[in-house]
Amino acid sequence: MPWRDVVRFYAGIAIVTLGIATAFAMKGAWLILPFAGLEMLVLGIALYVVAQRAASWQEIAIDADKIRVVDHSAKKVKKLSFQRAWVRVMLEEAAITGHPSRLLLGSHGRHVEIGNCLNEEEKRHLVAQLRRAVEI
Repeated sequence: MPWRDVVRFYAGIAIVTLGIATAFAMKGAWLILPFAGLEMLVLGIALYVVAQRAASWQEIAIDADKIRVVDHSAKKVKKLSFQRAWVRVMLEEAAITGHPSRLLLGSHGRHVEIGNCLNEEEKRHLVAQLRRAVEI
């Protein structure tokens, strides 16, 4: 959801919630107002965190001789490039049962984790696709 829509959603919820809380406060139940304000603060923080994480994505470009990985996060863009002939695609299993594995792409001691938001099946599928693409 675009940031503008998130703000509109939050404003709508806040207006309705604080309006109802104000009505109850005017009837004498004034203790509802601070709790409604606290509730809106927590909701605002949660929406901000979710929107920041949703704005993160990765781009992998495979050329004839290079593989470029661009990691777009909400605050910065990190670019890495590897020689295609030396690139290794590795799927590291988690040391602890139930934890997610790590999908690494890299060479010569430099690695970048990709697909950290994918589930295990999607990671295995991506590993197979990347290995095929790198070998061609």
